[in-house]
Amino acid sequence: MRKNDKKLDNAIRVKLTEVCEHALDHTDGFLWLTHTVDYKKFPSSLLVRCVFTDDSLGAAIKEAPLSSLIKNTLASVGIEIQKQQICYTPENIH
Repeated sequence: MRKNDKKLDNAIRVKLTEVCEHALDHTDGFLWLTHTVDYKKFPSSLLVRCVFTDDSLGAAIKEAPLSSLIKNTLASVGIEIQKQQICYTPENIH
């Protein structure tokens, strides 16, 4: 990983940690989030996966305020992503 990639990865991690902490307090059924990225194809390769309890997943997808929070939080550090780069999964599928 190049030095710039490490800085970018750290910025992503810090911002997604902020989102995670907020979601734990304000989003029913939210468990955690994670991300994957290929820096050779950044930012289109960035994928944020939000994990929910099985019974709350449908409501989370329907309401989708978490997607806006993720997009806005990453945009605050200059990282623009599309809504299809954010996915919601039940806890039993990682």
